Amino acid sequence: MVNAKALWESLKRKYKTEDAGSKKFVVGKFLDFKMVDSKTELDLLSLESVTRFSESWNSRGKPLNVLINNAGIFSIGKPHKFSRDGYERHMQVNHLAPALLSLLLLPSLKRGAPSRIINVNSVMHAIGFVDTSDMNFTSGNRKLTSLKAYSSSKLAQLMFHSVLQKSLPADVGINIMCVEPGSVRTNVARDLSKIVHVAFQFIPFFLFTALEGLRSALFAATDPEILKYSVKLKSEEWPVCAYISYGCRPMNPCKEAHNVNNTSRMVWEMTLDMVGLPSNIVEMSLQ
Repeated sequence: MVNAKALWESLKRKYKTEDAGSKKFVVGKFLDFKMVDSKTELDLLSLESVTRFSESWNSRGKPLNVLINNAGIFSIGKPHKFSRDGYERHMQVNHLAPALLSLLLLPSLKRGAPSRIINVNSVMHAIGFVDTSDMNFTSGNRKLTSLKAYSSSKLAQLMFHSVLQKSLPADVGINIMCVEPGSVRTNVARDLSKIVHVAFQFIPFFLFTALEGLRSALFAATDPEILKYSVKLKSEEWPVCAYISYGCRPMNPCKEAHNVNNTSRMVWEMTLDMVGLPSNIVEMSLQ
């Protein structure tokens, strides 16, 4: 039987290409899938909106094969702000709301098994620090910057979904992955000075286009080998969920993310408390 480490090496060889530096990437053969239109609003700055959307989706009784938590913010140059729920905006949009969405959509994902939850993460999770006693950055013990808020929210996202991956019974058929899109040229610099904003748009050799930034998420959502890899990690009790690089190859997240029995478990518990869900939400959702 092939173990996860051997499968990891096989995947790296399969998708390695000498043209990776020139932005040519092997992303496998995509499967056919349909995007289902929904007229129900989904506002990640409102946990009530996330709940309404999830209830509306689940009420259809249809299978959900892939959930991609792609939306996120990095409010460079903006002051510290809170959502209408009272949470720091980076933490809510990048972590709390996607976590709530993932949990509430478990019934539909179970119907669509084998299904996948894909979280668009960031390599900047490696410089993040999650203070489980102050995930909302209100104690004043740390000087908050947009960089700290963003990196911490991405580390929290990875930790939470790693615990969720371990909490899901193997026979349910729901697999969780995080992906790193690379440095993507978006409007993230819109709040900086005009000079910096213009300069940001003229460094295409160091940044990917939005279309190129999609490749790791689409790869994780469709490639059959990655699904097998995720299953192997779970069966071998690997501490973190599968993590895919911008080059569409498995990578190992930061050391802190591997701290599942302590920090990650505390992030899980604090997140459930912040979004108002019981500790047995996984069992309840899968009944």
